[in-house]
Amino acid sequence: TQEKIATKEEKAEEPAPYKICGQIFNTYIIVERDGEMLLVDQHAAHERLRYEKLLREYEERKITQQTFLMPHIFDLAASEFASFTEYKKEISDLGFEADAFGERSVRISAVPQDAADGDIQSLFLEVLKSLSQNKKSNMTEKMRSTIYQISCKGAIKANMKLSEPEMKTLLNNVFALSGINTCPHGRPITISFTKYFIEKQFKRIV
Repeated sequence: TQEKIATKEEKAEEPAPYKICGQIFNTYIIVERDGEMLLVDQHAAHERLRYEKLLREYEERKITQQTFLMPHIFDLAASEFASFTEYKKEISDLGFEADAFGERSVRISAVPQDAADGDIQSLFLEVLKSLSQNKKSNMTEKMRSTIYQISCKGAIKANMKLSEPEMKTLLNNVFALSGINTCPHGRPITISFTKYFIEKQFKRIV
């Protein structure tokens, strides 16, 4: 898991001091910082980090790829193969090396690096679905939506236990985000409770 979180591109400078207090429900990281208690949603956080990284690489045309020694080959439905043919350039721009193999099969030789550990067939079908739906959307919107789908697929999940180094790497990168506190879908990454609020709940403050 740590390798999935601590990629070279994601590493950030050490943020302001904070203290990791633990993880609850294997989903939320508890942090003490600047007189506040923070709850960080690990999936929303990692999803946003992956999205920002892949979007930046896509815009700079510098997507880091993982090439397979043994390509992934699988069959497509007729409609899926038609979408593959229609959006072959966009698929390539997203970091996939894919070509037709036989009458209605596809051969995947490389994918975006952060997506290499997942189910390649499932991911590729999600990419085809994202590109082919919402025909009225412009291509920029479609590409952003597809980048979101790729980011979501490989992000660490809820109900996943993290080590302290993994939590620290994730938090350092989250705290380095500038003015962003939601995942690409709009869910909050971090919610905060002030010391004053907590003490009032315990009636230490009237």
